[in-house]
Amino acid sequence: MGTESERRETRKAMAYDLHKIIDREPAKESYTKEEIKKLIDVYVETANQT
Repeated sequence: MGTESERRETRKAMAYDLHKIIDREPAKESYTKEEIKKLIDVYVETANQT
């Protein structure tokens, strides 16, 4: 499971990655709750493929 420090770094990396994904569509200024959940789902699925 890793140390608390490793878990904290993982959470920071995930937040950063999600920011980058959201910024890919600069014209889109807002997201619905469902769109955010879908982004997270795709991120998690993709992260598990490595």
